[in-house]
Formats: sequence, structure tokens, C-alpha cells
Amino acid sequence: MNSDEKTGLVYASRFYRAPVPTRDWPVVAVQADPSVPGPAKSGGILPIEGGRWQVSVMGTPGGHPTSDAEAFEPFARTLRHPIMADLIKAAEPLTDVKVSRSTANRRLYSERLSTWPDGLVVLGDSAAAFNPIYGHGMSVAAQGALALRGALSTGLSVGFARRAQRAIGRRIDTAWALAVGTDIHFSTTTGRRPNLADRLLHRYVSRLSRTATGSFNAATALTDVLALQASPAWLVVPGTLLSAVTGPLRRPLDRPQLTLSERHLLASLGELPTWAMESPREAAATND
Repeated sequence: MNSDEKTGLVYASRFYRAPVPTRDWPVVAVQADPSVPGPAKSGGILPIEGGRWQVSVMGTPGGHPTSDAEAFEPFARTLRHPIMADLIKAAEPLTDVKVSRSTANRRLYSERLSTWPDGLVVLGDSAAAFNPIYGHGMSVAAQGALALRGALSTGLSVGFARRAQRAIGRRIDTAWALAVGTDIHFSTTTGRRPNLADRLLHRYVSRLSRTATGSFNAATALTDVLALQASPAWLVVPGTLLSAVTGPLRRPLDRPQLTLSERHLLASLGELPTWAMESPREAAATND
């Protein structure tokens, strides 16, 4: 048995010489919103070694990025916020643009087969491959290896491979539910469509995500689940449910939350864009 879900998402990536020191510089991400009409678009800037940024932009059908280097920054400017485009405008491109279309969620349910050869175990991408935006592929492969090690601890008795494969499948379940449960809400996704339970769960997680911007408890629960450090059941324990009902304990941010040192670094590059300036609320807090 297998499952195949395609969002039609295309990635375009390139390296830049960062215009600011990358040590302690934050990851910058602009996420797509399934509720916004039109093609979904997102992107991110990841500080890496050598004073560089790895920059990626993504789009679904009707809004695909291309390998055209001249179109990279303009595409970044079509995202929901201009922060990425303004930052890479001040950076030095170091490479051409590389495009990837390998973004489908695919799973082979080997553990459900009626017969299974006793000398074969399937791990990693051979068992399940994920849309890379979730960063789950290597983590799931490592967890599968741990499951295999646990099965080996009981010895190589008859039926070992089937028991190991079932244990590996259980390690895939959480990441698979997270990936599929998110991607099915984009209109361009092919495969299973969201049912009532999917839509209700999506609304709850969206509420919890908004709450996490002003609640340590909600942010911790959400991050632990997304990082595969906790079961999705952790999102519905009483404390997390109460946080979701209460909502964020702080007013929503009206611009990126830059530190004073980050703002000074950006100011050294020239005129600060509006989103990098101190907001009235921040100024009031500083004066207080």
C-alpha cells in the first residue's frame, strides 16, 4: 500500500554573502497562508557557515519561482511580507538559482503487507518521503534507525523483519500526519482532500499558532510536536487547550521583532525599511 500527496510546490534556492555578521543572526521565514486567495508562496533565509545565507523561495502552481537569477528578488517581493526581498537586496549573490520539484509527500506502508520477506527492512525515504519544508526527512530516518536498533535488541528470531517494519512505521506516523494534515489545505494539492475533522483540526492548530506568538506554554507545545519531540496528543492536553482558548497573552506584533543590535546592523546598511523601524509599542515599552 502507498500514499502520494502532491502540492505542486516548487523550490528555488541560492547562496548569498550576508551583508551583516551571521553569528546569532535569526532565521527569517515568511510562511504561506492557505486561506489567502491565489497561489501559495513562502520563503526563508538560513544563516550558514562562512558568513553566508542560504535563501529559498517556494510557490505552488500559478506562482512557481524559476531558475532565472534576475527574477529571484522580485519573486521574494511577492511574498506576504517584504523582509526577505529587502534583506537579499543588500546581500551579494554567490551562486546561480537551483530549482527543485521533489516536494511530494510519499509513503509506502510496508508494515501493512500481508507477507514480508524476513531479510528485508525499509528505512528513510524508501519508507516515507516528505515535503522538505517540514524538515522531517532526516529526523524520521534517524527515528526509524532507532526503532530498528530496538527491534535488534530482542534478537533475530523468526518474524524479526515484520516486527521491525511495524516499529519503523509507528515512528513515521506523527511526521506523516503533520505533513499531510497541513498540505491538504492548499487548493493545488492532489490526493486526499480535507474532511470535516481535518478542517476543524486545522482551525485549532491555526488558533494555537496565533496563541504561540504570545504564550510560552502554547509555543513550547507546538514547537515540541513540530520538531517530533512530542506526540500530537500533546496539543490537546488541558494546559495547551486552556492556552488556545485564552489566546495570546500579548498583543500581536505589527512588524518583525528585531533586537536593538539587529536594528543597528540593518541601519548600518543604509536607510531602514519601515518594517525594521521601532514600532510605537516598542518605543513605549522602552520608555517605561
